[in-house]
Amino acid sequence: MSFRVCIACHGIRVYPYVGFMTGQRYQCQDCLELMVIPLEFDLEEDYRAFVAAMNGDEQE
Repeated sequence: MSFRVCIACHGIRVYPYVGFMTGQRYQCQDCLELMVIPLEFDLEEDYRAFVAAMNGDEQE
């Protein structure tokens, strides 16, 4: 099962916004960013590797 990630803060609390009445939109509950296309990951390991890369951490 995949999960959505915020494009601004990389938080995982991303939910549909306004019931899709104005087209598909999502909102991050952490930073309140509105987005049309959030990031999506299938595996938690992939998400953790992405966050580590965005923070400049090296991962082997």
